[in-house]
Amino acid sequence: MWIDRCEINNLIKLNLMKRNILTLLAIVALFAACSKDETTTATDDKNVALITDKATLNKMITYVNEPITLTGGLKATASIDLVAILQSPTINGVKLSATSTIIRNNIAYVTFHERGNGFGGALVAFDVTNPAVPLLQYYYPFSEYDINASDISADGSKMYLAGGSNKKGAVLLVCDLDGAGIPSIGYTVLKIGVDAPSANGVVQGGNWIYVSAGHSNGGLFAFKKADLAPAGEDLYEGASFSAANGRAIGDRHVALEGGDVAQLHVYTIGSDDPAGEAIWPIGSISHQGVEPENEYHGKGTVYLKDGSDVCYIAMGQYGMKAIDITNGNLVYTATGMITYGNTNAVSADDDYVYMANGAQGLGVYEPVVGDTELSLVGVWDGHEGVNMPASCNFVMSNGVNMFVAFGKEGGLTILSK
Repeated sequence: MWIDRCEINNLIKLNLMKRNILTLLAIVALFAACSKDETTTATDDKNVALITDKATLNKMITYVNEPITLTGGLKATASIDLVAILQSPTINGVKLSATSTIIRNNIAYVTFHERGNGFGGALVAFDVTNPAVPLLQYYYPFSEYDINASDISADGSKMYLAGGSNKKGAVLLVCDLDGAGIPSIGYTVLKIGVDAPSANGVVQGGNWIYVSAGHSNGGLFAFKKADLAPAGEDLYEGASFSAANGRAIGDRHVALEGGDVAQLHVYTIGSDDPAGEAIWPIGSISHQGVEPENEYHGKGTVYLKDGSDVCYIAMGQYGMKAIDITNGNLVYTATGMITYGNTNAVSADDDYVYMANGAQGLGVYEPVVGDTELSLVGVWDGHEGVNMPASCNFVMSNGVNMFVAFGKEGGLTILSK
């Protein structure tokens, strides 16, 4: 349920004399997001520089253009090439891991963060007009912020980066984009929630920006696109990632609530969001091969194609589940190959469903008529001849190129069909 915290704050002021001092202290903490400390601030990080020099960028990417080998399934049915490899960038002497990819108007935007307790991130952009030769457009490092997800405004004038920092916790960075799509060095920092540790998803739709943050003290937070003012929030533990099937008022966007009793929150873009919210139970999302305290805190993502009502959900050790967001009904599952890995992310196109299955590599699946269980086409665990110690943690397809992240050691790989 959406809560407009600033409106509630005004109502509380009218009855403040009726409250005792303990209640007053609780109110101050609860509604801190309307205070001065939570307002947006302009930032120009002098420790980083946007890199657009082509000679420098070309040193970051290696072109391969060789077919990959799928194993363990119907591998003869797939013809996929490894196009290029981007080595993981380094911030503050630490290698970063790719966290997400979006593809807008033939530009792929890839975000990176520092794993563990440190903070540092980056954004890289590729022109994929020619799928066989993706061209690196720019490299944008951030010395103080993890960058976990991104979105571009519908009009192409703004970039939104969801992440986290040591000082502010969950944040949204907002950059201006010029006519060529190049972001500004100066950016606005918007703190998300009160004590949420990190923001992990962002969707711009209609006149709003929706940001998911968690796991603890998180939820989905809405802001007005025009001035970044808070517009409401839906609070729940385990909030993880956001996606949408369009940007217009009336389209749907979703946020994942992970954990032992996981749920998919489905919202309608527009001012009547509360009336259009649906919550669908999806079972348990947990991760194997991790410390007990992290069983329910691994990576979890969702994927929606434009115009589609089928939402693909990464379920950790339980593989993938896809449901119809209009009624919660099961559409697809894929669980058979997950024996020691964890499904971290899912993407789909007209031919295949792609699953980033952690230690078990990239799984390529296809639907079977009349069956909800997807058929395994094959598994790819990295480029041939190179040891791949890192797990597969993200995948995104635009129907031609697939961007696959193999962690900080494996870097980002770009495939094509």
